[in-house]
Parts: sequence; C-alpha cells; structure tokens
Amino acid sequence: MEHLSSQPLSIDSELNLKRPRNDGAFSAVSRNELVSRLSASSRYRLLESCETVSLSKGQVLYDRGTPLRYAYFIESGGCSVTTRAGDCLPVEIHTLGMKDFVGVPLLLGMHVSPHRCSVRVSGEALRIPSEQLISLIKRDVELEKLLLGYVQAILIHSSQLSACNSRHTLQQRLARWLLVASDRLGSHEVPFTHSYIANALAVRRAGVTVALGDMTREGVIRCRRAGIVVTDSARLKAMSCDCQNIILSAHNRPCPVSPLRIAYS
Repeated sequence: MEHLSSQPLSIDSELNLKRPRNDGAFSAVSRNELVSRLSASSRYRLLESCETVSLSKGQVLYDRGTPLRYAYFIESGGCSVTTRAGDCLPVEIHTLGMKDFVGVPLLLGMHVSPHRCSVRVSGEALRIPSEQLISLIKRDVELEKLLLGYVQAILIHSSQLSACNSRHTLQQRLARWLLVASDRLGSHEVPFTHSYIANALAVRRAGVTVALGDMTREGVIRCRRAGIVVTDSARLKAMSCDCQNIILSAHNRPCPVSPLRIAYS
C-alpha cells in the first residue's frame, strides 16, 4: 500500500531552476490562473520578481516547522498539503494545481510552515522569495486583494471539508474529491493511486477501490494504472454532495476583500 511519504526527497532549494522571468526573454504571461487574473501592470511587477522552477514528484516545497523562504504559483503539475494527527500517517488537507498559490501562511504574517507541501505530479511553478512577495503586496493593493481572496477561498474549502467528511457517504466524498482535484489540476486526468486517495479521504483503501469500481461500471470514470480519468463530469457531480459546488465556487468566484495591512507590519 502506498502512503504519503513522511521523509522529504528533496528541499525547495534543490529544485531544478530554469531561466529567471526577468531575463532578456521576459514574458508577462503565466499559466497560473491567479496570476492571469491580475491587470497587466500588476502581473508584470509580480512576474518580474519570479523565476521558473521545475517541480519533480516527491520534492518538498516546505515542511512542517521550517522557514517559509519562498512562495509558489503553480503553472502545471500538482502538489499536496498534508498534516499529521499524532503518530498517524499524514492526511491531505488540499490538492493544489495550476489555479493555486503555495505560501498561504505568509499572507497571515507567519514565517514558519505549519504543514508540509510536496509535489505529487511533476510540472512547473513560478517561485518568488518570501520577502519580495511581502514587499510587493505592501505596494500593490490589487495583488494583496487577489491573494487575500485566495486565503478566504482556502478557509471556505477547509471548513466545508470538515462538514463533508463528518456528514456524507464515502461515494459522495470520493466524487467530491475527484471533481475538486480535476478542477485544481486543470485536467480530466487525476494521476493518483487508490492508496493515495484513501489516505487523502482518511478511509480504508478497500472502500475506495469498491467505490471507484462502482463509478467505473456506471461509466463515470475510467481507471488506469497511473490514475483515474473523469469521463462524465455531469454524472459525477450528481453522485457528489453539494460540497464540491461550494468549494469550487469559493475558488472560482472569490469574494472581494478589503486590503489588510496588519499582517505584514
């Protein structure tokens, strides 16, 4: 059975660095959805301070109790934020993809990570030093409002997961997880094993395998050795609870927020 590894395979400083965004071939274009929402001027200022890094499966972007030296805007691939409950195996909090930002604690004035964030699907990200990001936020209200809106979406996401995990059936929770993961990754293919999904949902692998088998027979998904392909999103939504709609709405239509300077003082 595959579990979320408790040993880091590499640290962020060992990521494969590609060309800086502020070199001679600078481009003010990003595949990250959050960055793409910014106006041209705000996007340019942000990307000018970023560098492109390659993400490899198993790399640790930050670990529990370690300094947050960088923040990331994922452009492709996927990451997993996990926590521990005592001596138990790590449990997933969020699946992150090309619509996400890695470094939420920084926006709340924290400089040490309370969780682990590791790469689960290889890809690329924009990386910016924490101090530079905070400096930009202090000077750019648009960027600040965008990222605080993302924090609000994450809070809604987390609270809804708590309600979902305590009230809904395994099939509903599994359908919700697949829909949200597919959305965050920006792909109908969700490249995670049965064991990984069981760990993310904090349930037995056998239960996930049975539920996925039922979905496969219904023609809603197709299972592959390397993961799962969502073939009928509409029917998968019908199998899910409304939690997936609440979570995705929070991310895709973030509520406007007022600037908050206190956290960065």
